[in-house]
Amino acid sequence: MRKATVALLAAPIKVAAPVGALVRRSILARVSIAVGLALAIGIGVAAVVRPAPTAATPPTAIVPLTQAAFSTAIATNRSVTEPVHVRFSTPMDPVSVAAAIDVEPATAVELAWAADGTELTVTPKDVWAAGVFHTVTVQPGALARSGQPLTSPVRAVFLTRGVTTATVVASDAIGQRVRLDSGFTVSFARPVDAASVATGIRLDPPTAGTVVAATQPGAPTDGPVRYTFIPDHPLRPDTDYRLVVSGVRDVDGLSLGTIRLAVHTINAPGVVRFRPVAGSTAVARDAAISVRFTDRMERRSTERAFSVSVAGKRVAGKLSWAEADRVLVFDPTNPLPYGTTVTMSVATSARSVAGVPIAPAARGTFRTVAKGATPAPSTTRYSGAAVKAVGGGSWAAVETYYLGLMNCTRTGGWVTSTGHCNSPGGRNVAPLRLDQGISSKVSRPYARRLAVGNDCSHFIGGNPGDRLRRAGYTSYRWAENLGCRSGNPYAAVLGSHLFFQSEKSYNGGHYVNLMNAKYDRVGIGVWKYGNRVRLVVDFYHP
Repeated sequence: MRKATVALLAAPIKVAAPVGALVRRSILARVSIAVGLALAIGIGVAAVVRPAPTAATPPTAIVPLTQAAFSTAIATNRSVTEPVHVRFSTPMDPVSVAAAIDVEPATAVELAWAADGTELTVTPKDVWAAGVFHTVTVQPGALARSGQPLTSPVRAVFLTRGVTTATVVASDAIGQRVRLDSGFTVSFARPVDAASVATGIRLDPPTAGTVVAATQPGAPTDGPVRYTFIPDHPLRPDTDYRLVVSGVRDVDGLSLGTIRLAVHTINAPGVVRFRPVAGSTAVARDAAISVRFTDRMERRSTERAFSVSVAGKRVAGKLSWAEADRVLVFDPTNPLPYGTTVTMSVATSARSVAGVPIAPAARGTFRTVAKGATPAPSTTRYSGAAVKAVGGGSWAAVETYYLGLMNCTRTGGWVTSTGHCNSPGGRNVAPLRLDQGISSKVSRPYARRLAVGNDCSHFIGGNPGDRLRRAGYTSYRWAENLGCRSGNPYAAVLGSHLFFQSEKSYNGGHYVNLMNAKYDRVGIGVWKYGNRVRLVVDFYHP
């Protein structure tokens, strides 16, 4: 190999001698020879020293950033504290971007970059405005780290969630008014700061109370949240109140608008009067005892709150209700003692049907008749318009006839189908006394109304107690029997009485009224219209 190389290198030298003589002869020849030598030498060197192959990478082209070179956050109902992320396709110069960023509406923000410089996080220093479209823009001219400028604006658009709203309602409303024990429930559309709720609810006139969370356990945390304001004491009756919710913040720190609710409380029930009238003296030992309220009362609580006592000891008796639960009647088991003071009272635990306690408690006393003395006449008097007495003639005689039939049965006898009284007497009860006032003002007018109208009902124009009270008979010891037949008035009332009497076997209502010893008088009305005969019997005790 060495020999071949030396020989090769020697070849041009051997040629050089004759060439030199040629060169001296011609300039053209000299030039040609020079070029040829150069080529020969170059080829020889290349053939001897060949370098290893290499790869060349062209430089990366710097291109302008365009809107397609980044990703933008576009969303709705975003949290007011949620940051916005903008991603670029190449690392950016933070100082340049910060100088080129705009936020609308104007909001103080903080900027943070990912380590590789391709992701920008924009966070509000406080909160984004609620329920508003926001735009974060990086203006053209912001530089990449390479120095290449942004050629078109970058925008991130988003809509924040709405303002937290709230509603407030009275928890115990009755129509347009609220009960005295009502609370107030505030419902927030989103979770709120509990501490701000506790201090942000007030009730005017100033009323102390407690705020408790009313949201059911297990309810979604992002769902409606409820709080109830419970007054420490019942509200005042017939009073205007205003609940104000102010200064409450949601969990993101945003303040809610002020909420107001105006309400008016219902009237508290009260006692109108006692019977016998408070302060009465020489009252009969078996006088009816009752208390009238201004409103319909809840039976159970009112019965427990009502008492009749003598010398501090409760009197046993039976309670009943009248006038659509506005009147509570007390019937003592035994006659009251002679010459003693009787106390009637109703405690504030008595409640109306709406659940409102009476205000205030009520108390009244009366004194019974002394032994051997004559009871005072009934204080009942007719306070309404006079009722014209009707009837008379043979019908009045029929009324008297019927009184005899009733007293036969009542005192232990038995009326036969012919109208005769078998085995009269033997029962220890006084016969009923005919009360002309009840007959003329109540029983007979009603008998006429039934006959003319071809009716047979206790409840036309009210109940029997209503008719008695309108005529001035205000006791609550009453009952009524009706007979509705046709034909001869005597035969009609006899037929009705035989029917009433037949109820003895099963203790029917007509028979019970007839035999009840607590009634001492009766009004009787008979009226015939055409072929219709109506009998009305109103039992009564003052």
